Amino acid sequence: MDRMIRIVLPLAACVGLAALATPPAAQAQTPVWEENFEGTSIDGDTWTFDVGTGCQIGICGWGNSELQYYTSRPENARIENGNLVIEARRENFEGSPFTSARLKTEGRVHFKYGTLEARIKTPEAGNGVWPAYWLLGAVGVWPDRGEIDIMEIGNVDGIAAGMANRRVGGAVHWNYGGGHASHADYADFPSDLHDDYRTYRMTWDPQFIRVSVDGLQYFEMAISDIEGASLHEFHAPHFLLLNLAVGGSYTGIFDPNGITAPLPGRMLVDWIRLYQDHPDSELHIGGNNAAPPGRFGIYSEQSGLAGSLDFGSNADLFVWNNLGPIAGAPFEGNEAMAFRASAGQWFGLGILTDYRNMSAYAGGALKFHMRTTTPATFKIGINTSFGDSWVDFTANGPNYGLVRDGQWHQVTIPFSAFYDLDLHAVKQMFMVVADPPAQDVEFFIDNVYYQSP
Repeated sequence: MDRMIRIVLPLAACVGLAALATPPAAQAQTPVWEENFEGTSIDGDTWTFDVGTGCQIGICGWGNSELQYYTSRPENARIENGNLVIEARRENFEGSPFTSARLKTEGRVHFKYGTLEARIKTPEAGNGVWPAYWLLGAVGVWPDRGEIDIMEIGNVDGIAAGMANRRVGGAVHWNYGGGHASHADYADFPSDLHDDYRTYRMTWDPQFIRVSVDGLQYFEMAISDIEGASLHEFHAPHFLLLNLAVGGSYTGIFDPNGITAPLPGRMLVDWIRLYQDHPDSELHIGGNNAAPPGRFGIYSEQSGLAGSLDFGSNADLFVWNNLGPIAGAPFEGNEAMAFRASAGQWFGLGILTDYRNMSAYAGGALKFHMRTTTPATFKIGINTSFGDSWVDFTANGPNYGLVRDGQWHQVTIPFSAFYDLDLHAVKQMFMVVADPPAQDVEFFIDNVYYQSP
């Protein structure tokens, strides 16, 4: 689903063609993780939403020229009669002609290898409705992170062949030689897929990725030639996505008036189960690793912290551009971030970690000490599963306690000041960025921590 370009590269011997055959049955008998969509609401410890058109993260139309606006409203995603319901609607919303929903387990449930099954009833695809059940790699930027499309329905070629509701496809996407490589295949099911619930199964091990529906295999790819075919992406953890798109490149329909599939259209997910029996399998449940409340040290040497990052072990400070280290006494402890940025070039840095569940800090604040004399505008940010979120510091705007007089001042930014922040899945816990300043800039930052309510 998450495509930005479509350049299909030669795949050498790494690709196995799909055979219309019954795939191997799942070996493990007990799920290591399952979602049965019980209760009255979508579980925020398991699922989060992508919201909007994708423009806010630089991929308008979600990289595929899709026509819908994804929301987290119950009109578009809800629990009903033991099912997750994802509903696409024809309605004008925030400048888009359709709404729908896209859910994901990013930062909450990641896994490597296993058999993943889901019982799903897809909507009538017709012209323009595109249900998808897929995986994205947990680390990196697409296509470097990898993508496994388990189920997609409504392809332009299937529409042209009169098979829109019987043709189901699978695909993978990855980085090969610095570009986007992909392999896709499909099968035509003997009856309409939307007539009833179907069981979609993916088996993923170090040798193969195989996908089937009700026992009919429609996709296979060999992934054991890791170095030769640059397939590292498919030997690392991924997270799960479920969505219902409207229009776009997969369907070949870009005009809202060309959407003739019945709307509202509903994708129903009864259950999802993950089985793992390979010794190299991995399963990461974010809810099991939530940081305790209190003060969590991001770049701090103070005592009494509930937890802290360990640089060189689970955190790294990355200087992105135009920052040179300078000498300066820290506010506390032995170290501080002390840098000079030259005029005329943007500058920035970030503290990168693995996924961190900081949900105990919702309603709290980001705190740090800073000293500078620059009048230039800069931004303080946090990167989560929703992407980058920034707070502006302008000379005449809110500065959250910062005084630009060259002395140390504590800055306190409530998390509510950040736009679209998912504290369940924090990937970069502190960032600084600025457009090219008119004059050289010097700044010092120390004692950075999260404070719970």
